[in-house]
Amino acid sequence: MSALIGAAHWNTSLADYASVLAPSSDGSVVFAGGLSGEALLLDADTGDTIEKLAEHPFGVLTAAWSTDGRTLAVGGHDKVVRLYRYNPAERHIEPVAEIAVDGWVARVAWSPSDDVVAIGAGRRLTLADSNGAERQRFEPVDSTITAVTWSTDGQRVGVAAYGAVSWYDPDDLDATGPKRQHRWKGSILSLELSPDGKWACVGAQDASIHLWKLWSGDDLSMSGYPAKIEHLAFRHDSRWMASACLGELTVWDFSKQGPRGTAPASGEVHTRHISAMAWMSNGDLLVTGGADGRVVVWPSPRKQRQTLAPLDVSEHAVGVSHLSWRPGTDELFIARVDGLVEVRTVDH
Repeated sequence: MSALIGAAHWNTSLADYASVLAPSSDGSVVFAGGLSGEALLLDADTGDTIEKLAEHPFGVLTAAWSTDGRTLAVGGHDKVVRLYRYNPAERHIEPVAEIAVDGWVARVAWSPSDDVVAIGAGRRLTLADSNGAERQRFEPVDSTITAVTWSTDGQRVGVAAYGAVSWYDPDDLDATGPKRQHRWKGSILSLELSPDGKWACVGAQDASIHLWKLWSGDDLSMSGYPAKIEHLAFRHDSRWMASACLGELTVWDFSKQGPRGTAPASGEVHTRHISAMAWMSNGDLLVTGGADGRVVVWPSPRKQRQTLAPLDVSEHAVGVSHLSWRPGTDELFIARVDGLVEVRTVDH
């Protein structure tokens, strides 16, 4: 096996578990947050700290950049979302607004048009504009929100919680509840939409993956996994969807009418559970990180049922908490449970 993962170009350390990694859309900077409450804006070329942002007591839990890379939303366990405006020319970031919400912030997600941020906190979805002004605060769902996503056309925003994926109309300012729900009895841990906008997929506590075809509502389940499904990821062209269960990677074929009646490609290299995964933004490589400290580079499957062999395995002293590709490059950001953040080149 030839080595694809190079030596670290730089590394920096947070005081505790690195809980969030969020590169800007142009890849020039990366936000890093930790369970210590630290919130740092780092230079992606050098790892130098550009700015220390306001800390979130009890931990940073989520962050997202607007598509144009100008506005950053950061949420934490302190029931607060902070918005920041970034000026790339001056390498300067400044606070814009602070939004108080109803619970710890599970997820923030920007609309495709960059003008609305969706906040899933506690049992409630809140929408705010890019200046922090609240647009809507919907009625609570039945349980704690675990995921938030936008449809590719920006006409719906969805939240996952026990029992349903609920879809809201961001343009209906009088609405108090969802326009539509995809109901499913179970605890939903993750929610991913295919980039082509055709599928909504969830990973569940009951060791299954459930799918809905948007917007027909046709659904199916893939069950038989030995444990819960926390991580799902689509390739950029929507052809393959990767899922992780314990140390095994499975990759499902979505090329025709979806994965109904098919068997996935699969591979197993991790000795402990997979804790992070990411497809290269415009390529065929998939990387997984595990609680075993391994970062594994995988090829895209060529066919269903294929046994996948890793292209490279990099060993780390402690577990991996997050992985993210630097946009438009072959560089990979790696975050670890001890707070270390680094970037490495992946040759291909």
